[in-house]
Amino acid sequence: MDPTLDYLSRYLLEEEIDELNISTYKDEAALKDIEKPFYEILGQKYPVTPNEQSLASSQSESDLSSSSSNATSTSSINDQVIESLPVMQFHKGIEEGMKFLPIIPKLATDFKENMVAVDLTEVKYENSVGFKLVENIDFGVTSRSKSQKNSSDRELEIMDGRNQKISLICSDEPITDEVYNRVLLDHGDDHLKAEIWSLREILQVEASSGGKKENQGEHNELNTLLIHCAEAVAVYDRRRAQVLLNKIRMQSSPNGYGIQRLASILADALEARLAGVGSEYYRGLIAKRVCAPDIYFLKAYHTYLRAAPFARVYYCFSNRNILNAARNARKLHVIDLGIRFGFQWPSLIQALSKREGGPPKFRITGIEFPQPGFRPAKRVEGIGRRLEEYAKSFHVPFEYKGIASQWESIRIEDLTINDDEVLIVNSMFRFKKLKDETFAIDCPRNRVLRLIRQIKPHIFIQGESSRSYSSFFLPRFRQVLSTYAVFYDLLDNTIPRGDKQRQLPENVFFVPDIINIVACEGSDWIEKPETLKQWQPRNIQAGFEQLSVNPDIVEECNNLVRDGYDKRYFIQEDDNWLLQGWKGRVLTGVTAWKPKLDGGF
Repeated sequence: MDPTLDYLSRYLLEEEIDELNISTYKDEAALKDIEKPFYEILGQKYPVTPNEQSLASSQSESDLSSSSSNATSTSSINDQVIESLPVMQFHKGIEEGMKFLPIIPKLATDFKENMVAVDLTEVKYENSVGFKLVENIDFGVTSRSKSQKNSSDRELEIMDGRNQKISLICSDEPITDEVYNRVLLDHGDDHLKAEIWSLREILQVEASSGGKKENQGEHNELNTLLIHCAEAVAVYDRRRAQVLLNKIRMQSSPNGYGIQRLASILADALEARLAGVGSEYYRGLIAKRVCAPDIYFLKAYHTYLRAAPFARVYYCFSNRNILNAARNARKLHVIDLGIRFGFQWPSLIQALSKREGGPPKFRITGIEFPQPGFRPAKRVEGIGRRLEEYAKSFHVPFEYKGIASQWESIRIEDLTINDDEVLIVNSMFRFKKLKDETFAIDCPRNRVLRLIRQIKPHIFIQGESSRSYSSFFLPRFRQVLSTYAVFYDLLDNTIPRGDKQRQLPENVFFVPDIINIVACEGSDWIEKPETLKQWQPRNIQAGFEQLSVNPDIVEECNNLVRDGYDKRYFIQEDDNWLLQGWKGRVLTGVTAWKPKLDGGF
């Protein structure tokens, strides 16, 4: 080694050690003054350092009698007073800041050690369909007693997607074919119709009994409180936001009327956003869905079918268009972008088995976003196994391929497209999870549309919501409040208060979306739907031509609506979209496209 470099290295090392020895006790004292308040905030005792112990022992043995030592100590004290002024200011800042912190006991900072366990209640569900499992899962709403309504008496559920501790029963108990058949196949319509009329009768009895009804004044007051609270959260006015959250908690309830249940969820979302843990809260909800058995989603889906025919209508629209396109086909291939639970396809398999001349060779490529955890394709693969059993029972030649991937990364080669098959692309309400132009000009939505255009399907069937949300928090919150108030009102008017499963559709289908839209920002804000009028120019620019709605399909969908559903629910055709809504408010639309021979970005 060069002697000069060796000398410089030793010289610098000695200088660093000298500086460290000189400043050790001085810096440790200042560091202690800074760190100790944080330990107190977390409810922990500040640890005693070895230097403090040695200083204590040396002070007990030191001689302070000489005048020179007194002068030195006086000078040292003066230095400490001057040096502690910033520390005193820091303490004062901490004291003032504590007044504005959200009142969340033991706010979690380590998700591995401070996890809040999920309290599961046992609810037995028995009806004509035959659900008999007693486990129940909470997807974001936990019942609060009157004594638990204040936020100071409860804990915000904060979970990390990977390091969560969830008291959840991940049952692999098989669900009988009879249960699935009654919910998913056509011959289950008679059972569903009977249940719908039974609910209508119960609702009429409740209305005639003169029980307590929702007060419009209370409804308006909760709306006002929620908007004012959102305004406080938008500017991080913690003191005012917490006061308003406490008032909302007192007037809301997970078991109350529609606006009360919605206010309870929105309060959770606002509190998570205020505390800066919205993304963790949302990931925790999604992680619980991964562990949940399929029976919970089937129960939620069945309860939603009893309340409103949304799913029945757009599944009917899609399946009838597919059957018309594949009337004489020997091979049929459906690419389902966002297959979710696969509830749409058993009835199509059943219909194909009845086709004149025998069923075609049926192939489904089910595409879904990967699940968090070690088995990202577990659910999409399980859907394939169940559909294979249905196809076997109906003697339909069947093949399934599951893909768990980000849609924009899928290539044509992954889809295994053959020229001798009728190709259908189906996507129901899942494009909203793809990023839009706010992230890139060539955004994932356009890339996926371009992929669909390149594979040249016979039909591209698309279902979308009729809403969109602002990039700014306050108008977005108002839009969420307005939109989901309609859904909660619909469930409130179609499912009796005493029905044990009335919250399942809310917790499975609505709550995670509300939490994500209100509590998350940036790349963590995933739920970004576009209106129907926004999708039309996007698809046309991508090289698609919109097809007119078949009148026979509209009539068949209308027949489903007449099966006992509330008359305030409506279905109509407009601008080649089949629309569905409640009390005059359009909520969803479904349409069909075909690729143009030329054009597209």
